Amino acid sequence: MSLKACLPWLGLMAATAAAAGPDALEDAESQQQALFIRLAPTVVYIANGTSYGSGFFVSPDGLILTNAHVVRGANEVDVALNDGKRMRGAVVERGLDEADVALVKVEMKDAPVPALSGIAQAKVGSWVGAIGHGRGAIWTFNTGMISNIYPEGSERPVFQTQIPLNPGNSGGPIFDRRGRVLGIVTAGIHDASSINFGVGMEVARRSLKKLGALCDCLVVLAPAGVPVFVDGVMAGTGPRVVIPVSEKAHEVFAVVGGEMKRAKVYFPETREVELK
Repeated sequence: MSLKACLPWLGLMAATAAAAGPDALEDAESQQQALFIRLAPTVVYIANGTSYGSGFFVSPDGLILTNAHVVRGANEVDVALNDGKRMRGAVVERGLDEADVALVKVEMKDAPVPALSGIAQAKVGSWVGAIGHGRGAIWTFNTGMISNIYPEGSERPVFQTQIPLNPGNSGGPIFDRRGRVLGIVTAGIHDASSINFGVGMEVARRSLKKLGALCDCLVVLAPAGVPVFVDGVMAGTGPRVVIPVSEKAHEVFAVVGGEMKRAKVYFPETREVELK
């Protein structure tokens, strides 16, 4: 077919493309750019002597969540904010049961706090992003997806992503497309390509009492390693399970020593229950 004969078809194809609506890639770019603008101010840079890492605000009064290995054994660390302000932060809590989480406190009012959710809100294949300071490149935005979710109570209660991350990203937030924080960046596998892990917010809330106290959560105490169920769904394992719940009655149970232990609690009137 000659070029002249093809021209009407080419014109029709161009008109059809123009009528197809907005550019899907442009829309995706705009959403990602808006996420970065909104979330970057919630992320901080943490320096501890010769090492550094990331963290993010979890309360308006300056409480910061990060990895325990970022602060190491220090009682105080240097903190830099997205606007360039530098502060001195106190390490106020480290995770129970060797969980790789810690809390740092700076003197601040009206700190920007992202929406705090948890890995229960995500599935394998879910889009995720992270903001941090990998290899010293400050406030870097990387994206990927969730590759695997390890079950609660496993040897490593983490989730796996293929977000390209580097040392320095540790302690930063991993968030979904709505900007809800699912977990915290933790150690990656150095001899593998784009394999990194996150600690779910559920683990952080359970391991850090100050963080658990910030959320509308039900605390369930049970013997160590015992699976705890809330409204028929496994919520974690003892000795301490912290789970966000709505304002209503909830059924809680666990099998302790071969015997079913049940409790009906009304939240928020009751915020802690023990199964023993």
